[in-house]
Amino acid sequence: MVSPPLASKMLNLGCGGRFHEAWINLDYAPQDRRVLRHDLREPLPFADESFETIYHSHVLEHLRRDRGRALILECFRVLEPGGILRIAVPDLEKIARLYLQYLSGALEGEAGASERYEWITLELMDQMVRDSSGGQMGEYWKQHPMPAEAFVLERMGHEVKQTLARLRSSPAEARKQSSSQKKPLSPDEIGRFREGGEVHKWMYDRYSLAKLLREEGFAEVELCSPTTSRIAHFSEYRLDMDEDGMVRKPDSLFMEAIKPGRS
Repeated sequence: MVSPPLASKMLNLGCGGRFHEAWINLDYAPQDRRVLRHDLREPLPFADESFETIYHSHVLEHLRRDRGRALILECFRVLEPGGILRIAVPDLEKIARLYLQYLSGALEGEAGASERYEWITLELMDQMVRDSSGGQMGEYWKQHPMPAEAFVLERMGHEVKQTLARLRSSPAEARKQSSSQKKPLSPDEIGRFREGGEVHKWMYDRYSLAKLLREEGFAEVELCSPTTSRIAHFSEYRLDMDEDGMVRKPDSLFMEAIKPGRS
């Protein structure tokens, strides 16, 4: 594949609908003409040491573990020495700790724990095992009132707020058949869905993600927050924050690393 002309030294991978024109933005299914189409299971279409900065949010977990490692290697290849890689992924450690906390609370009859346990179990499992779009999470969001709604919004942020607003403004949509009532999918249909990019193929925590980065050559691996970064003026691009100052994906683990080589 021929590398496109580079108008920026900053690369945003798997951007979805969240991108900034100051960056070069890639996605498997572009939602805007300013986004380049690319399948991240394939090598990046850029020359070695083309970028100063690479960012991807909630991308790595959608790749098999080996393909995730291959993507990290590609990021290392196209970064300049001294370049910064910033990653956001669902935080497996936080999810697991909350699961155990609310399991214990539910067993002890703690008020509200059962509802939170139900949600955090979905958050842990559903996107890994679902065989149709939306999965059981989508069905959960159709409930009105929704159990543990404040907790779900705290965990999932703007994405769920938008979904709830749409469902509640269109009751007919919210009453669509549940996944359990739909015609069973064929194995071929399930296979096509599971390779379509929605499901999670692996999960990461602060230990495993840092270990992966170091194994593939990165140094100065650091945890960061949605508002802190070694990328100059990062907060101005509104990639991890919404315009109202809220964290876009509150369930995230944020990590940055440096490609060694610059003195």
